[in-house]
Amino acid sequence: MTELDRLLTRLAQAPADHDLSQLEADVWTRIDAKGKNTSLGWVRALPVTATSFALLMGFATAAVSTPPRQTFHDMAVFSAHTPLAPSTLLARHS
Repeated sequence: MTELDRLLTRLAQAPADHDLSQLEADVWTRIDAKGKNTSLGWVRALPVTATSFALLMGFATAAVSTPPRQTFHDMAVFSAHTPLAPSTLLARHS
């Protein structure tokens, strides 16, 4: 028998220093008590709320600032009015 076996045998024969019969009930009681503390619940929801608000504002800004859709013909390249020509696009932004 090794020293480890003797130590394990002595530990197995020693009485328990804590009563573990109600361990599971005690753990669930503590979990329920922490769940009832909702005073800081809004702190957990703050990042989700901020992200949702930022996405909503981004979509609203994109919807409002999008110019109206224009229809172009296939032969618009050869006409006098060329809305997609680089010179027209550059002149519009300068």
